[in-house]
Amino acid sequence: MATRILGIAGSPRAGGNTEILVRTTLDAAAAEGAETRVFCLSSNHVEPCRACHECGKDVQWCIIDDDMTNGLYADFMWADAIVFGTPVYMGGLSAQLKAVIDRTRPLWRRDNALQNKFASAIAVGDGQWGGQELARQSVLHFCMNHGMVLLEPACLPYGSWEVCGRAAEPGDVRDDEFAMRAARGLGQRLARTELVVASR
Repeated sequence: MATRILGIAGSPRAGGNTEILVRTTLDAAAAEGAETRVFCLSSNHVEPCRACHECGKDVQWCIIDDDMTNGLYADFMWADAIVFGTPVYMGGLSAQLKAVIDRTRPLWRRDNALQNKFASAIAVGDGQWGGQELARQSVLHFCMNHGMVLLEPACLPYGSWEVCGRAAEPGDVRDDEFAMRAARGLGQRLARTELVVASR
């Protein structure tokens, strides 16, 4: 049974460095036999949570009619593992990815639907110490709130133990050998982790 991996590219820039690393991860996983999907926030519209408390009442997911309600919730349910990618803005994650995170409340209210799914985080910043780890920690803390299981490249033989890219201009992350190797390693490890699909 193939592992199902969802990648979320949380950058407003189409084809940017965050999307490159997310797609690199998914391509490596697909080469190992995994099924993959990508959701790019550059081409999909996700509004912020309105705190209306209507989720799960008279609607399946959310009263907001956008690309999260009309696609991403179903992708979350489909996936065994989810890779969250974000650029670093002002030392933290992007507003686009934060909107997705805040809108996952219906999944939590529906029998904590994300628990036991695997999760990982990718971050791209301008410079070696560009806030990548703080942005990743914010994403992973959200994942732990949902009871997700954190899974990273885990060093050898998969490269670095986390996927943190350095890039100043679009496409620069391709020159970051460590980030690219870690992204490929993450995809391989996700695809090879059979426990991901054990409870499906």
